[in-house]
Amino acid sequence: MLFLTLAYRNVRRNRERSLLTLIGVLLAVGSFVALVSLAEGLYKRVSLEMGGRDVDVYVLPATAMALPSGPIGTVGLTSDTIGLAWIDVIAKLKNVHRAEGVIRQTWTGRRTRFPVLAIDPDAVVNFFPSLSLRGGIMMQHGEVMLGIGLAREEYNRTEQIDKLQYSQKEYPVSAIVSGGGFQDYFAYIPLETVLESTNADGVDEIWIQVQDKNNPQQVIDQILQQPIPNVRILTRKQYLGAANDFISYAWLLQVAIAAIGILIAITASMNTMLMSTYERLREFSTMRAIGAPRATVAAMIVAESVMLNLAGGLLGLLFGWVASGVLDRAVVLLLQLPFPLAQITPRLLFQALALSGVVGLVGAVIPCFLVWRLKIVDALRLD
Repeated sequence: MLFLTLAYRNVRRNRERSLLTLIGVLLAVGSFVALVSLAEGLYKRVSLEMGGRDVDVYVLPATAMALPSGPIGTVGLTSDTIGLAWIDVIAKLKNVHRAEGVIRQTWTGRRTRFPVLAIDPDAVVNFFPSLSLRGGIMMQHGEVMLGIGLAREEYNRTEQIDKLQYSQKEYPVSAIVSGGGFQDYFAYIPLETVLESTNADGVDEIWIQVQDKNNPQQVIDQILQQPIPNVRILTRKQYLGAANDFISYAWLLQVAIAAIGILIAITASMNTMLMSTYERLREFSTMRAIGAPRATVAAMIVAESVMLNLAGGLLGLLFGWVASGVLDRAVVLLLQLPFPLAQITPRLLFQALALSGVVGLVGAVIPCFLVWRLKIVDALRLD
């Protein structure tokens, strides 16, 4: 098509100006990909984690945040607990199949800080049906199991790990486990072992499996009738929703920061197209004079702008891919996380590329308006 050929020719004719626009779009799209990949990866891991758990109802302290990973840095951290006696009370309620207390801790290893989940060994298979032993046996009192990702981070290997040292104590490693999501970055330890070593009189959460999967509300109503102080009760769906709310806020914050670069890219694109349009008013008027309709001239401007910005967007995807890894590593070090957060997904790449196209369309709006109102005779008189 003629307008595409002319648009491509003009992009190549003003190479320096086109290069500046490419750089602006590249940085905007790259920053968008790098920042949003953190929230995208967190959402993906939360979904995998919740999909790998068979928990119908959660009982949490009122001050606790519903995070499947446990506290991230200081986010979600609370010192409140639920008394041990309430576990047996809940286990005896109607429609309750199993109720188990869990304790979440954060230990400092040789290379990183990592989450520790204290749970009854007999309950591991029930609550984590997708968790598989990649070598070894189920943990016993005084032993630990390591997620495969944690083993790789701490020891650079996933087998022949004998002991895990924490503080002044060594714990035999009974097995390496794999389940996807955050499970691969947990250390697992029997609940009784933690209770004995810390003299704790409460747990951080109570996980409940119900007999009738279609009626978890019956259990919730019974728990609400118990005088358990300062707790909140969530179904599986509500727990996931609360976690996703946290991720949504993180996503909005990252998009807001990336929006600054996007606005700069739009300004650069519009400035480039305006300068190009003013320089070519005589050319456009000549095209109009020999019979080219307004729509053809406007389409040429739009095609030029979109073509330029999509090229910058493609380069921005590569830049964002690299920047995402660097940013992820920085966040992991700052928050002392054992697991990577960032994840580049096809949806994110599509969104970023579509964003570059939108920048091109917006950048062509004012130039198209000028050309549409162009008076042929006056423009032909321009030098």
